[in-house]
Amino acid sequence: MSDVANMEVSVARSKATGTRRASEARRRISDATVWTVLKWTIAICVAIVAIFPLWWMFNVVFSEPGVPVSINPRLYPTSISAGLRNIAIIFTETGYLRAYYISVVYTLLTIGGILLVSSMAAFEFALFDFPGKKIMFAIVMLSLMVPKAVTLVPTYLLTVQLGWLNTMQGLVVPGLASAFGLFMLVQFMKSLPTEMIEAARLDGANHFQIYLHVVLPLSRNALVTLAILTFMHTWGNFSWPLIVAPNPTMYTVGQVVGLFNAPYSHTTVDIAMTANLLAAVPPLIFFLIFQRQIVEGIASSGSKG
Repeated sequence: MSDVANMEVSVARSKATGTRRASEARRRISDATVWTVLKWTIAICVAIVAIFPLWWMFNVVFSEPGVPVSINPRLYPTSISAGLRNIAIIFTETGYLRAYYISVVYTLLTIGGILLVSSMAAFEFALFDFPGKKIMFAIVMLSLMVPKAVTLVPTYLLTVQLGWLNTMQGLVVPGLASAFGLFMLVQFMKSLPTEMIEAARLDGANHFQIYLHVVLPLSRNALVTLAILTFMHTWGNFSWPLIVAPNPTMYTVGQVVGLFNAPYSHTTVDIAMTANLLAAVPPLIFFLIFQRQIVEGIASSGSKG
């Protein structure tokens, strides 16, 4: 009888343990489900907040002008022909095409200059020792904490003294020394294997050849990321072109869009929205194409330094 009783007790205990484990598993699954639903809800809300202004701007461009919002709330495009007509007006009756050309040249030259200057400086700071290295790098990092408005007037006065007002070099050259670009590339290049550099030196490569044929190819991810971030910043730069290039022949896209958005521009909403939409298209396309490289470059430069 005692054996039977012990067996019944053990069976009851195993059943209770199994029931408790099953309830704990259901509770964990329930908690995980709630957390997953919450994360997706937050992500969808953030996506709607980010995408809706662009979507509404697109719908305003591709809708018949003059229709009250109560009739057409601009939640979807209603007239492709009206949008194409607005785009044609922007390109044919304004200086938008020339502003596009100025902005493209300004952006490409800035990207090329920042990549060249930042990569060469990062090559020295990350892989070699020299007197004053830590102090110089600390000064560069401190410049990241200085507001742009503080350096705006001295940079403008220097540009005037050089005779660079309303010129492409006046737009490009003052922005080539990028503290952010230097910091980002230094963090990435610190993770490069020094064995490859030593092997290149033993093979007879000089200092510049090591930089050109070893370090730059290995830093491709970080360079692509810096190029894209520089593009998006330079394309949307408004204050510096406004100050250093007041001549209408040197207007960038940002300045032209600012004219359309001015309070006394007497421009209809659909035309102003068309100018804003055309200005947003290039950085949006670049980001959609290269978003994977942006994430990979930032992750690698932040985690490997």
